Amino acid sequence: MKTIKTILITLLFAGFSTVSNADNKFGVTIMGLDASGNAEEMSRGNEQTRSEDLQGVIASFFIEKGFDTPVGPMAIGLDIAPYDIAEVSVLNARADGTNQTADVSISENYGAYVTMGLGDSGAYIKAMVTSHNADVTSTKIMNIQGKSTSSTNSTYPDQDFLGGHVSLGFERDMGEFFMRGEVGASEYQKVESKSSSGNTTVTAQIENGTHARISIGKAF
Repeated sequence: MKTIKTILITLLFAGFSTVSNADNKFGVTIMGLDASGNAEEMSRGNEQTRSEDLQGVIASFFIEKGFDTPVGPMAIGLDIAPYDIAEVSVLNARADGTNQTADVSISENYGAYVTMGLGDSGAYIKAMVTSHNADVTSTKIMNIQGKSTSSTNSTYPDQDFLGGHVSLGFERDMGEFFMRGEVGASEYQKVESKSSSGNTTVTAQIENGTHARISIGKAF
C-alpha cells in the first residue's frame, strides 16, 4: 500500500511540474463523517458480529493545481491528515466468557483527488481516494475464574486500507482567501487481520458514510 501512496504523490507533483498557467492553491479542511462500522470476529469456531454508528471530525491540509480543459476547469490535489485520526481502546465481551481489549489507531492518512468545475458558478464535483493504516498496538484476553485472573497477549499485524469519496462542492472567492463547502458519500475497504496466535481472525469495515467538508485556502 505504501507503493500506492508513492504513486499518488508522484502523479500529483508530476502534474505540478508539467501543467503551465495553472492556479496553485493550498489550505485547511475540516471534515465531519457519519458512517456505519461493522466488525466480525472468528475465534476457535465462535463467530461474533458487532455494528456501531460512527461519527468523527478530521482536519487535514491540501495542496492542488488547477488547469483548463476542453470540458471545463479541473484540478488535481493531495490531502494529508498528519496525525492519528482515530485512537481508541475497545472492550469485547467474547462468547467464550472472556474479555478482550485492544488499542487501535488509524494513521498514515493520505488522499489524492480530482475536481471538475460545473460552469462559472463556483460549483464542482470531486472524486478522492484515501489511504490509511490500521494498527492494533496490543490485545489482552482475561480469563476470570472466581478471584483468580490470568491473561494472555496476542497482536495483530498492521493493515493498510483505502477509502473512496465523491462530493458536490461550491467555492467562493473572499478576496485574498477562498472558502469551500462540500457534501458527499464515503466508503472504505474491508480490513481483515489474523492474530499472532493464529486462533482469531477479525474483519472490519466503515461503510455507508456521508461527509461534509469546510475548507479555507489561498491561491499562489
